[in-house]
Amino acid sequence: MPVLTTGPRDPTGPRHLTLDNGLRLVGVRRPGSPLAALRLRIDVGSADEAPGEHGLAHVLEHLVVRCSMGGGRVAYGALVEAATGRPHTSYDALVRTGDIATAGDVLGAAFRQLKPDTRHLGDELAAIRRERAQRTADVRWRVQEAMFAALCPDTPYAHPVLGDPGTVDGLTPEAVHRFHSRWYHPSRATLVIGADRVDEELAALAERARLWAPGRPRTESRAAAPPPDGHAVVSEAAGAGRRAVAVGFTEPGTPADTDAGFALARRSVRAARGIDVLRLRLRSHTCTWVMLSATDEPAAVRSVAAALRAVRELLLGPEGAALLRTEALIPELRSAEDIQQSVADASDASERIPAARPTTATGVGEVAEVIARWQRRFAAALPEGPAA
Repeated sequence: MPVLTTGPRDPTGPRHLTLDNGLRLVGVRRPGSPLAALRLRIDVGSADEAPGEHGLAHVLEHLVVRCSMGGGRVAYGALVEAATGRPHTSYDALVRTGDIATAGDVLGAAFRQLKPDTRHLGDELAAIRRERAQRTADVRWRVQEAMFAALCPDTPYAHPVLGDPGTVDGLTPEAVHRFHSRWYHPSRATLVIGADRVDEELAALAERARLWAPGRPRTESRAAAPPPDGHAVVSEAAGAGRRAVAVGFTEPGTPADTDAGFALARRSVRAARGIDVLRLRLRSHTCTWVMLSATDEPAAVRSVAAALRAVRELLLGPEGAALLRTEALIPELRSAEDIQQSVADASDASERIPAARPTTATGVGEVAEVIARWQRRFAAALPEGPAA
């Protein structure tokens, strides 16, 4: 019988349990919470799609909620929310603590054999066409997808999560069934729960989860080839002589920035200059990028580098500690109380270093160094090299 364990350095940290079928269970303590958050993360996303499958992971997400989960209704109006990304697909539920078992069974239905009929498939393909029309009408979305294509050429990370319209529209129930059978197995999944009495709830979920999908873990490797280490600047006309610009870079492994350092640096830059620095882990690599409006691409890169330099100087100045505390540390500590966000953070633990929450010990110097590194990496996207 597997035993609940915690990290050796943090007895109050997440509880971990792996079942015989390979399903990873994680419990996050939320003392006194009347609600519980659950996330089922399946380690398959658009980056696992082979040619001729582009968009299939997203179609599968729609059909799992509709067919396997019965529309995703848990109890008393609670609904499962689902999302497909490049690295993985997630299913989330926020419920009262008394409905944890029900929510677990609804999420566990994702592993049931999926054989949609043509009517259900047709309905979901129509919904996806509407979703694609909404996304493609947004210039920021188009530029962001173009950035991933430029950063990750010749890899499955390059194509959009929504896939190729012709491929998606031509899907058959048989193709959906084969893709689901190949990827939706407990050994490719992590189930995280955040709750008050998390040890008891996790043990109860473990007993139920053994019934969802018995069997042995699978050992096949995942499909996606790693993206290269590099930079990209892409843009599209946005009217009035301006362009929507995305500036990004990829780097191997996990960045030197701790999660706490990244979070505080991001909040500081956003508060002081209105620029949002985004980050996505692509398994073996990490992508960091910003999006903004500028007259042209070089002007956008210089603007980002100048803004980062200015924020770093603010932090290292006489008012830096106060800025960090009021604009970054306090808001970040408040966000740490979000039970769904804590569960989402824990679900990614298998692909990154353990999450580090910011504390008063997270100093100005650490945050300033994160921003300085961003400044150097973004500035390197200029054809003439890093700005002074």
